[in-house]
Amino acid sequence: MQRVEERQYQKWEELFIQSLEKQHVDTIFGSRSHPMFTSNKKDFTQYLLTHEQAILHAGDGYARATGKVGIAFIPTKYGITNAVTGIATAQLDSVPMVVFIQQEHALDVEAIMNPICKHYFKLQQLTELPPIVEKACTLANAGRPGVVIVEYDNKLFQQEWKENGAIKQMHIIPPKSLTIQNHQIKRIVEKIKKAKKPVLLVGGGTIISGASKALNEFLTLTEIPFVSTLMGLGAIDVGNRLHLGMVGMHGTFAANKAVHQCDLLICLGVRFSDRITGKTKGFSPHSTKIQIEIDPVEVNKNIMVDLPIIGDVKEVLEAVNQQLSTLKAGHWQEEVVTWKKTSPQFSYSTSELKPDSIIQCLYKNAEDHVIVTTDVGQHQMWTALHFPFQQPRHFLTSGGFGTMGYGLPAAIGAAVCQPNQPVVCVSGDGSIQMNIQELLTVAKYRLNIKIAILRNGYLGMVRQWQQLFYKHKYSQVKIASPDFLLLAKSFGIKAFQITAKDNLEKIMEEAFQIDGPVLLDFLIEEEVNVYPIVPPGGNNTDAISGE
Repeated sequence: MQRVEERQYQKWEELFIQSLEKQHVDTIFGSRSHPMFTSNKKDFTQYLLTHEQAILHAGDGYARATGKVGIAFIPTKYGITNAVTGIATAQLDSVPMVVFIQQEHALDVEAIMNPICKHYFKLQQLTELPPIVEKACTLANAGRPGVVIVEYDNKLFQQEWKENGAIKQMHIIPPKSLTIQNHQIKRIVEKIKKAKKPVLLVGGGTIISGASKALNEFLTLTEIPFVSTLMGLGAIDVGNRLHLGMVGMHGTFAANKAVHQCDLLICLGVRFSDRITGKTKGFSPHSTKIQIEIDPVEVNKNIMVDLPIIGDVKEVLEAVNQQLSTLKAGHWQEEVVTWKKTSPQFSYSTSELKPDSIIQCLYKNAEDHVIVTTDVGQHQMWTALHFPFQQPRHFLTSGGFGTMGYGLPAAIGAAVCQPNQPVVCVSGDGSIQMNIQELLTVAKYRLNIKIAILRNGYLGMVRQWQQLFYKHKYSQVKIASPDFLLLAKSFGIKAFQITAKDNLEKIMEEAFQIDGPVLLDFLIEEEVNVYPIVPPGGNNTDAISGE
């Protein structure tokens, strides 16, 4: 009897793996407590993490870094609710993922997941497995990417498997192709040619669509200055002379001023969150707005636009470029590129160890193709403002959900996307403790991750708001931390503490010469702030500079 059960187990496992391989899946993320597969196939790898939230973030990080569909397995009833945050994080940031959830009839999984996923399947019989896997992977990456859930009952895999059982066919409706009308392209070109003060707003959709090459060509043809959202950083090298910096609540003076004064704002893959717009009535009040967006839901939702183009950013830009070959730039770019693009360099901080110096030193010592992940808070903004991202899919951060605990497991997912991929995870002493148990995973797989903790003893961004906007009335923001060095070393991870600028360069250089994971504990000033910052309810032009 035992041999029969083992044979049945191997058959469904082989079917599952074959179904995934057919969709070019070679990497999955699951739980240490319940590995999904026992297969030792060299071209099929599963990475096992400690907590279900971390499983989702790891699959998310892998998907963002590669552009492939991330695959995650949540095998237990208590793991379902643990996974909610990770699923919502990926869904809000348009990350393509397929999540397989084992149902044990303890919860209504579909009711929990439907509001935070793109589509939901229930696997009823083994013959449905190949077509559902195919359809799930197709849907996850079609149009605006998102999370597809596949629920299955574990009892399904205890059923007798018929060797000649016919695989159930499932009709897969191909995604509707969005036809770009030539008259729309002509209208875009006409408005560009007439504009005296045009600005390009580059959002995360630009990276998702793979539009960097087309965008670079567009900028060469038009010389239009551009600004980036947090999620759009790296679509084009931020060192490009036309780049004015990040826009919004923590945006640069040049970026916010240009968006405010422009007469034409071309928006690429942007959802206009409140962190970008500030007070909506005061957002780019004098401009004609063109929004190129693949998801109609995001058009005229927060900001009313004059010319909505529903389509893929890459395809639209390529079509526009074909009609711009003779364009001569006759606008304000020579003026705006002289405006201040940098954020304050903490010149009034009394700390010897300043956040901008740490971020810049990380960049100096990291390899050119390093992937950077962050958690959420002050360190996230310091990284966005001071790490010069040069290419897409090399900055992974939670934008829509603002998830603390995202950085370390996302770094795990990024680190396995290719052999010995270098990754830097920048975190705070609050965020890192959300999923610090995954140091075990980093150590087990000896991943090439350098973990930089900017420790100030506070939930820094919350404290900053309480200081600036609530008259220093601090509440529940002072935190304690473990001895990060001892903790890392207990897992076999080398660790260093940096307390002064004098040894910053030396220790950083030593850390990056180590092959494998390293934890760096930076002791920074307790009350150093992120600047600029727009007050709540204010316009982007009302930003507090901190100088």
